Amino acid sequence: MTQELFGDLKSYSLAGTEQEVRFIANVLNLPLASDMMDLYCGYGRHAIELAKMGYQVVGVDATPAFLEIARQKAAEENVNIAFQSSDMRKLDYIEQFDAVINMFAAYGYFTDEENLQVLELINKSLRPGGLFLIDLLNRDWMAHNNINRYWRHPSGEYVLSYKVELQQGLATLKRQLMNQVTGEKKQYEFALRAYSLAEMTANLEHCGLKVIKTYSGFDERP
Repeated sequence: MTQELFGDLKSYSLAGTEQEVRFIANVLNLPLASDMMDLYCGYGRHAIELAKMGYQVVGVDATPAFLEIARQKAAEENVNIAFQSSDMRKLDYIEQFDAVINMFAAYGYFTDEENLQVLELINKSLRPGGLFLIDLLNRDWMAHNNINRYWRHPSGEYVLSYKVELQQGLATLKRQLMNQVTGEKKQYEFALRAYSLAEMTANLEHCGLKVIKTYSGFDERP
C-alpha cells in the first residue's frame, strides 16, 4: 500500500513509471511469468512495462479512451496484454492471479459497501497466497498536503491531470485528459472516498486480506 503523492504539475514521466514498476516488482517479489492483473490500468503504463519484464498481465479499466491508448502502446511495444473493459464492481475472476495491483489512486469511487465489494472480488481473483498492492491516497496525509497529480505520456502526446479537493472524507477529483497534438480535452469530475490507513486495514481484513507492509513512497520508505 503506497501513499506516493505529488505536487501540482510534477512530471509523471517515463522515469516515474520506471521507478514505480521497479517498486511493484520488488515488493511483490514474484517469479517472472506470474499472472498479474492491473486493475484500472489507465493507459497501461505499468501493465506494459511489467509485460516487457516477462509477467503475464491482464489490464482492466472502465474508460474506453484509456484502453484504446493502452492497446495502441502495447502494440507499439510488441507486448501481448489482455485489456478488458469492466467496472471493478463486476470483476468475475476466480483464483486466476498471483497478484493484483491498483495504482494511481484508483480506488474509492463508490459507496463504502461497494468499495468493500471490490476488495472481496479482488480477493476472489487471487490464487491462495496471492498479493494485492494498492497505491492509495491517505486521508490523514491529504488533510495537510497538496495532493494534485500530473502525468505526461512518454511520447508527449497525452497529458493527464488530477486536481483534488478534500472535504469531510470525500475527495473531489477533476480529471482532464488532453491530447497535446490535437488540443482535444476530455474532462471528468467525480468523488473519491478517501480512507485512513486504519480504515483500509479494517476493510481489507473484513474481505479476507491481511496487510503485510505499508510504504510512504516508491523508494520503499516505510
